[in-house]
Amino acid sequence: MAFTDNFGHPRGLLGRLMLVTMEREHLPMAKWAFGLLEVPAHGTIADIGCGGGYNVRRLLEKSASLSKDKAGAKVVGIDISEESVRKAKKVNRAEIGKRCEILQGSAENLPFSDGEIDLVTAFETVFFWKNVEACFSEIHRVLKSGRRVAVINNYGDPKIDWEKKVPCMTRRTAAEIKNLMENAGFCEIRTEEKGTLFFVEGRK
Repeated sequence: MAFTDNFGHPRGLLGRLMLVTMEREHLPMAKWAFGLLEVPAHGTIADIGCGGGYNVRRLLEKSASLSKDKAGAKVVGIDISEESVRKAKKVNRAEIGKRCEILQGSAENLPFSDGEIDLVTAFETVFFWKNVEACFSEIHRVLKSGRRVAVINNYGDPKIDWEKKVPCMTRRTAAEIKNLMENAGFCEIRTEEKGTLFFVEGRK
């Protein structure tokens, strides 16, 4: 496996190191996005491509802060990488078995019933989805009516050929993500951009 494959599917020692590095590099994006996210105080949140689980922890904390009884929503982190699942469980060990669950799985086949989820988040993961149309259709299926999905990404320096540097990645603009959401049946789609960062949110 090439080193760059760890961006989309962390494995082994290199994967573990990358998970820590990505958290540090993605922190400014996460802080910006959480200022835009409408996190529910109750229900169930799914974080797809949860990586090391740091945004799962932020979702748990944010939801609890909004809940009158401080109970907060349940957060389920999903990642295709066994290494990511292991790290995310460690980061969120205080809430595992209570308000948090970490599962190994794919955005193309989410382990939820129809209309079960109150919010879906996808931080820095959509560029690695092999069948992005199928993933958005699956997200649409599991969301409750009226609930939202939020995609947050860093497009990166447009002068760099990132697909050449990271062959497992396919970059898409905020406008392209918006169109994909519309095709999957989402409405009231809004986009926010800050430099190379973008936030795209749609309602079922």
